[in-house]
Parts: sequence; structure tokens; C-alpha cells
Amino acid sequence: NPPEKVPTLVALLAESYNPHVRYGACTAVAIACAGTAMPRAVSLLEPMAKDPSDFVRQGALMGLAMVLQQETEAHSPAVKRVRELYATMTGDKHVPVLAKSGAILG
Repeated sequence: NPPEKVPTLVALLAESYNPHVRYGACTAVAIACAGTAMPRAVSLLEPMAKDPSDFVRQGALMGLAMVLQQETEAHSPAVKRVRELYATMTGDKHVPVLAKSGAILG
């Protein structure tokens, strides 16, 4: 499948009640759309960065880093939002270590 189709294919999985399935959706989008800065992939991963499950947040944050790698704010406005999200998550002492590690790795 072309990378453009992956976010649409896994959109329902991203809304699953099972956190392991949601984490898998993050990983699938990250791998398929790495380096593309695809807006559909970013819009799928950004809400998952606020998921109740720590490891889903970790997967979403690492996925955002993979999708937006090698991008600038001038090319993709999502870069600024994601950088601010990383800064707030790494600076907040109330964020769980697992989710914070996703921001650090991102």
C-alpha cells in the first residue's frame, strides 16, 4: 500500500478500546509515513499523544517524531506544535516516565 492510505486504514484501530491496538496503530503510521510530514498522519497521532494510556502516548510521540523528521516549521506548521508538546511533556514532573521517554526519544 502507498503510505498515503495507511492513516485511513488504521484510523478505526486508533479508536480501539484496547491500548495495545492503539499503540500498534501509532507504530504502523510511524513506519509507513516516516519522513513524509503527511498531515493525515499527524492529525491521527496528535490526539493519541494525550491518550490515557502511558505507552500509547509514548508510541504517538515517537510516531510524530518519525513522521516529522527532517521537516522545518516553514514546510510543515505541525512541527512547531509538536516541538511545544515535547517541551511541555519533558518539563512537566507529573507526566509518567513512560510517556516522557517518548517525548525525549522524539
